[in-house]
Order: sequence, then structure tokens, then C-alpha cells
Amino acid sequence: MIKVQDIVYVIYRAPDLDKMANFLVDFGMYPVTRDENRMFMRGAGTYPYIHVTEKGEPGFVAVGMLAGSADELEEAARLPGSSAIEDIDAPGGGKRVRLKGPDGYRIDLVHGIAPVEKIDIRKPLAINFGWEKNRLFELQRPANESAKIVRLGHCVLKFSDGDAARKWLQDTLGMLVTDRLHVPDDPKVTLGSFMRCDRGDKPADHHTIFALHAPGDINVHHVSFEVQDPDAVQIGHYWLHGKGWKQEWGVGRHLLGSQVFDYWRSPWGHIFEHYADGDLLNASVKPGDYPATQENLAQWGPELSPRFFESVVV
Repeated sequence: MIKVQDIVYVIYRAPDLDKMANFLVDFGMYPVTRDENRMFMRGAGTYPYIHVTEKGEPGFVAVGMLAGSADELEEAARLPGSSAIEDIDAPGGGKRVRLKGPDGYRIDLVHGIAPVEKIDIRKPLAINFGWEKNRLFELQRPANESAKIVRLGHCVLKFSDGDAARKWLQDTLGMLVTDRLHVPDDPKVTLGSFMRCDRGDKPADHHTIFALHAPGDINVHHVSFEVQDPDAVQIGHYWLHGKGWKQEWGVGRHLLGSQVFDYWRSPWGHIFEHYADGDLLNASVKPGDYPATQENLAQWGPELSPRFFESVVV
């Protein structure tokens, strides 16, 4: 059985690679390589790239997920609508199978991408709490800079049938339901499912894909990137404001997942999120079930942006 272990990259299209590069660098990514048709960006972690931009009309292309073994690629290649096993023409090499997900989403199952050395970034800040002092005889002086992205954390995809998408993610990719959101007045109607990787006893992010029920608006909602601590979320917030980019919502703390979050719009209106301090769970944790209310979106933070659930706002 296929059991995806992580999210590796996302692929977007944009008509101007230079403009997209400016946004992604200000957002906290690091250039890797590019030509006139493709651009690769990485985080400070060990994946050689986490974001790919292809030149073309603005849009979402694919998400790359890490297979648990090379054998899983063989299994994936036998699924209806899947490609054969292919060499990946990108930094780090490796192999992939392109899966056809619900509503035609392209999901790349990958294996064997060669890791790279981590980039040296500021260590998470030690915090002095009321009853526990972790920083003695040292001053707190983080630099005013762009947030430094460590890794890609998750993506939110809109589906025509959220329950069918959840079942596909369970049956095809071996993912687990962490939390379900339902219509407040009708618990039988699913609005979305937070899906995490099944890593057995090892910890996994609260969600790697959120399957959102959104008939009539089939698109990526947002992609989310982890930074080293909540201070980086706040520092990155002011950095992006200073560069003139468009903020969507934040800074706040989610309820489901617990992440300190901040959402921004790319030059072509797609939502990109910074987050820190998310929940980590193993496979033993049972699913939760919650009404989709304002208080279940955030523990604290500004009012929800009225445009937040619009996939693209230019």
C-alpha cells in the first residue's frame, strides 16, 4: 500500500519569472537554478527545491509527495490515469509517477531525490516564560529580514466533492484524517478534511493536504511554508509589508493545527502562508470533528479577511 511520507514541492505557472522570483525571495525562499522556462526555489532544509515556477498563464500545476519506498512507485504506475515511472528532470534527480487525482489534480509521487546540505539560518529564539526562563545573560536581537523558509508544510486544494477527495487520499495515498470540518447546522455535511501522512509512530504534521469541499471553485486555495519560529512569522510580516506585497490574513494562531500563521498574495493572486509551531501527531491519534465556525479557524488574530476563501485575488 502507498503511504506518502511528506510533501516535497509545488509547481505553479507565471508569465513573468523575474517578478515571481522577487516575491519568492522576499517571502523567504532561496534561488536554485532557472532557465527561460522554469525556475526552482528551495528552503533552508534538505530538499533541493520546494517551489517550481513554469513560464505560462498563471495557475497551479502540481504537488509533489514523497513515496515511502521505490516499490510504491511501481504500485502507483499501475493506477488508472497514472504515468509510467519517469526520471525527474530537476535538481536532485530521482523518479516520479504523475497521478491523476480527484477533479484532475496532478499529484507527483516521488522517490530518490538527492538531499542537499541545510542552509545556515538563525536558530529559533529561546523564550523566557513566566515560570520558566530559557534565556539567561543573552540579549534578544533577531535581524530585520525576510522570513527564512525551512520547508513546504502543506497545501489546501478545493474539490467538487470533499468526501470523495478525502476517500481518494486515504485509499490511494494512505493518508489519515486528523480533523473534519462540517456545516455548523448539519454535522452530516463535510466542508473539509485535514489529512496527514501515516508515519506510524513517527510524528507527522497535523495536515499535509486539506481537502476543501468547494463545488464550482476547483483550484488550489493556498500553500504553506514553515519558518523556524513565531518571531520569524512576525518579522516576515513586516518585511513583506515594507516590500509592498499584498497581505491576506494574519498574524494569528489557528485552532486546528495550532500554527501561528500569516497569509499573503503572490503577484498573480495566489495565497502563500508562513507558519510556525504547528501540531505534530503520530498515527495513533483519533480524528476530531468540528463545526466550521469563525472560532474554529483561529484562537486569536485579526478578523477573517472577506476574500480569504477566494482562490485568486489580483
